[in-house]
Amino acid sequence: MFDLPFRDPVLVFAVLLTISLLAPLLFERIRLPGIVGLIAFGVVLGPHALGVLERGREVQLLGTVGLLYIMFMAGLELDLSQFIRDRHHSGVFGLLTFAVPLVLGTLMARYFLDGFSWPAAVLLASMFSSHTLLTYPIASRLGLTKSRAVTTTIGGTIITDTLALLILAVIAASYHGDTGLLFWLRLFFFIVIYVAAVVAIVPRLGKWFFRSVATDGVVAFIGVMAVVFLVSHFAHVAGLEPIIGAFLAGLVLNSLIPEKSALMNRIGFVGNSLFIPFFLISVGMLVNVRMLAASPETWKIAGAMAVTALVTKWLAARGTERWFKYSADEGMLIYGLSVNQAAATLAAVLVGYELGIFEEPVLTGTIVMILVTCLAGSWLTDRYARKVALAEDEKAYRPSTAPHRILIPLSNPRHVEELVDLALLMRRRDSKEPLYPLTVARSGLNVEERVASGEKLLGYAVVRALAASVPVSPVTRAATDIVSGVRQALVDLRISTVIAGWNARVSSRQRIFGRVLDPLIAGSRQMVIVSRCSVPVNTMERIVLALPPLVERQPGLETALRAVKNLA
Repeated sequence: MFDLPFRDPVLVFAVLLTISLLAPLLFERIRLPGIVGLIAFGVVLGPHALGVLERGREVQLLGTVGLLYIMFMAGLELDLSQFIRDRHHSGVFGLLTFAVPLVLGTLMARYFLDGFSWPAAVLLASMFSSHTLLTYPIASRLGLTKSRAVTTTIGGTIITDTLALLILAVIAASYHGDTGLLFWLRLFFFIVIYVAAVVAIVPRLGKWFFRSVATDGVVAFIGVMAVVFLVSHFAHVAGLEPIIGAFLAGLVLNSLIPEKSALMNRIGFVGNSLFIPFFLISVGMLVNVRMLAASPETWKIAGAMAVTALVTKWLAARGTERWFKYSADEGMLIYGLSVNQAAATLAAVLVGYELGIFEEPVLTGTIVMILVTCLAGSWLTDRYARKVALAEDEKAYRPSTAPHRILIPLSNPRHVEELVDLALLMRRRDSKEPLYPLTVARSGLNVEERVASGEKLLGYAVVRALAASVPVSPVTRAATDIVSGVRQALVDLRISTVIAGWNARVSSRQRIFGRVLDPLIAGSRQMVIVSRCSVPVNTMERIVLALPPLVERQPGLETALRAVKNLA
């Protein structure tokens, strides 16, 4: 009934679920990351130790899905605007974390290990160059997805994994005798066509799907998963590894799946509770404990590979830290995220083993290296991600780091189109934030009637914004007066810019704009744009900028000038 290894699919799935539950709980009690427990349980219960489980098709399938899920979530949770701002950081780190392990790893394999030709040494070193974002869920759970250390590491992953997998493709082709011009043209042609097709088709397909087909959360989740795995499959067809496709799918769907949405919550829940733990268990099951006990050569290879991976990745992370003046904790967080070897490493060693480039000691040594680096990466990421998170919490709030959100207070139906059109012009092109039209209903008798009237006004703004394919989030506030309602919305929504209309009425009791706008401007730190347009904004031909004396000493001048430039 319970012959080992278990072959009943139901029992195998039950054991995997039990490990996913118990391993993190047990290891967190001894102050080790739960990821370490999942890998360790995979080693102990795997085919090379107790033999409770075998790495059959079911486990391989679930493990592959978990690996692709990790890469997809990394692309999906990446803050693209910050990634673009820090693209130089990602580029430098990507090249460092590729070149340093490649050069030192090649020299180690060629001169320290016996019997490695130059192509075999380069292929072995390419395994050190790549890395897998195995411990990314740790940083994600601590709220560091927008941290510069995390975005730098994720961006560097794209570069180093792509280069490492290209080396794998070239060396594999060379052993088949195909490295001519036609091979290179075919490889890059298919890659360019694949990337262009994904970038052009998937976002358009996603917009249509979410607007017309995704009637509920289940349909939306299944549709997204289907796209992810189709894109991953066609990456393999184009000559890339599926992990690159999964990451690319996350990037192109990034703007369509808001960070704080029910769909994003479902994606994270399914990945962290099922598929990612299954992948970690499957990695542990690859370790052949018996070969380590029987072969001193395997120990030599495994030790050399593990030390080289740990040292070279540390050098790359340290170099990035010094180059961009990161804190020591941020540098170690980059190291913890990038030292983990799994996806591309497994792909390279398995291809090399099947082609006869590597022998079994290298295969077992690679698995030991994967285990060592994953254990080190889990501990380092958990330790230093907590330190970075604490440092982020202790930093003083800087308005410049806040999201670019525009609030549009509305009171007159005749000015709705004017104000929304101006907001569309002032909205940054790279912004993923919606517009926030606002109506304030005075509290007291008949407040519900005034709220309902305000909602009708908001409907005009929503239609106008959606016609321009810009997301919009209407807001209603009930307050004792209009100024209090607007100020409360500024705080609740972390608004950076206010675009308000002006009736141009002037009386002796008014200071500048009137009893509503003057207190709002005096009592807020946000940029307030007061608009009174007699003709459509897009028909204007000239901007006159009036600046008072000593304005250069006033806070917010740079923001105002940027707004004027953007409008121009």
